[in-house]
Amino acid sequence: MYTAAPDLAAFVQGLPKTETHLHLEGSCPLELLDRHAPELFGQVPYMWDDDFRYDSFTHFTQLFAQVAMAVFKTPEAFHECARGVFQECVSQNVRYVECSFHIGLLNQPGMHGPEVIAAILDAAPPGLEVRVFVGMRHNSYDAETAPIIDDCVHWPNLTGIDLHGPEDLPLEDWTARVWHRAAEHGKYRKAHAGEFMPAAFVGRCIDELGAQRIEHGVRAIEDPRIMRMLIDRGIGLDVCPISNLKLQVEGISTMSDHPIRQLFDAGVRCTINTDDTLMFGNSLNEEYYALAADLDFTPAELAQIALNGFELALWEGAGKEEARRDLAAIISECAPPS
Repeated sequence: MYTAAPDLAAFVQGLPKTETHLHLEGSCPLELLDRHAPELFGQVPYMWDDDFRYDSFTHFTQLFAQVAMAVFKTPEAFHECARGVFQECVSQNVRYVECSFHIGLLNQPGMHGPEVIAAILDAAPPGLEVRVFVGMRHNSYDAETAPIIDDCVHWPNLTGIDLHGPEDLPLEDWTARVWHRAAEHGKYRKAHAGEFMPAAFVGRCIDELGAQRIEHGVRAIEDPRIMRMLIDRGIGLDVCPISNLKLQVEGISTMSDHPIRQLFDAGVRCTINTDDTLMFGNSLNEEYYALAADLDFTPAELAQIALNGFELALWEGAGKEEARRDLAAIISECAPPS
């Protein structure tokens, strides 16, 4: 979707990077999907066209569900998907990944949360740190799924939970209860907000659920009070610009309209991510190219975006510190002479 001049492409490739907003089902490698459901999209999915736009979020979720139900029936399918996704991440100099899977898929026979998590983690190649989240929709707490949701806070290798799906569904009472229990069990809490609902929903997820990171959150730009909340509380936004464009998020008719420029300039800590690479036909490097091409992000600012990812990463270790040092040096080198 986006290309770059050789110098910019080399610069972006050289940046150590994180990917902290990645849905495995929506990033299913095409070759895996073709083995299970070759009739869905063909060799070149139409969603990858530069001019393609989803009619609505419902349109997107319907296609997403077709992929999920066709492929993700066993822990082994998650392992194979994760292996391909992680290899692509490594090829773009990604050092750290936070990925998620949908809890509703665990209603199938033979699907158990800890086994799925183990399968995903086992796919991580050497040198790539991976953290796994389980996501659930606003209306996921039904007779089948409620026991799984209640149990997930006990899964030892689960890093955290995420609220996703249509934002305009009511925020039901169970949600705050589960998010607070997750906090008691040391699980990290995310929420998708400020994509299709106004800025106020970002504030609700922070105040009512105790969300520690917001997925998307771009409509926070509508309310200075919410932006100040994000800054004062150190809450990052895991932003996915190409996803926002193809989903026609309000106010984003072209990439030049994307509010990440204003959010970044105001001091909101943003990371850059792909969301669902199968559904949008994007790569992480392309997200960086888009910021440079259409939003005038300088090399130093691109390096700062990359550094933000490591600052927010749920990882302590020599690899993280090395990436932070390398990015700080790049930022310093890019600074104009005084």
